[in-house]
Amino acid sequence: MPIETCPIAAKLNELFFSEGAHMGLMWFDDLSEAQGTLAAVWELEQEFYNGGFLQYFQNSSGDRVPVICAILERIGAHAVIPIVQRAIALAGPDIPWADDEKRFYALAALDRESKSALYHLGDEFSESLDDLNLLLFRYLRQHRDAFEAPEEFWTEGGDQ
Repeated sequence: MPIETCPIAAKLNELFFSEGAHMGLMWFDDLSEAQGTLAAVWELEQEFYNGGFLQYFQNSSGDRVPVICAILERIGAHAVIPIVQRAIALAGPDIPWADDEKRFYALAALDRESKSALYHLGDEFSESLDDLNLLLFRYLRQHRDAFEAPEEFWTEGGDQ
């Protein structure tokens, strides 16, 4: 469900921008574990919404591909991890994730079959996004001391 219609996604978006986490993507290693978790999962979702796994991999977000499954594990996103792992495998084992330019060209050179498979794998991933938002929110709520959000921010729709 897009940010516009999902209250939890809207809260995560608000937190991401109010905390300056979007700026932290440039200094990802300097973020706290909770801030980095917010930044990495938010970035995965937004890049995916805008262009699927290929866009997530090709943009600067691709730097975090080697750690994204561990971050998803941290929030308990067990259903999503195999989907992301398959997408990474489709990209190929020799992708230079830490080098933006080389990574971009390596991914651009993927054959049509691999790009098509990535696209179709995105359908499966899309079905998990609402759950992913909720898992992220609940993880962050357990680590709320890393953020400057008021206490009422941390309530879900039904547990106020």
